[in-house]
Amino acid sequence: MDELSGVLAALGERPLGRRGPRVTALGLGCAPLGNLYRAIDDESASAVVDTAWDAGIRFFDTAPLYGNGLSELRVGAALAKRPREQFVLCTKVGRLLREPAAGTNLDTIFANAPRLDPVYAYSRDSVLRSIEESLLRLGL
Repeated sequence: MDELSGVLAALGERPLGRRGPRVTALGLGCAPLGNLYRAIDDESASAVVDTAWDAGIRFFDTAPLYGNGLSELRVGAALAKRPREQFVLCTKVGRLLREPAAGTNLDTIFANAPRLDPVYAYSRDSVLRSIEESLLRLGL
């Protein structure tokens, strides 16, 4: 951990895009916290976020698609005890998680994912709804 903390300190922060917030040069991609390829428990997911935090990572990336919302739930729970102004959290839009219609193929690379259908949705209203739903799952 000390070695990673030293690397992060040396890399510092940089802007996200041209005008975005400043983020740590290394972020934590949270797809595995949504059970990417194999299931992990809530405690292990929280420990991953805590370890990243202790190493100095303050940039976290998740998405509704990661475990059909499971990653967002876990990331939100793990970061809830952290000062909100000390981290940057990214999620994505373009998928709304909905109850599946009968016969819908729900095969996914996420183990034990909730039985939801990630519907493609890019309209203005869908983007706003996606943000609202992500904020609810994240607890922000």
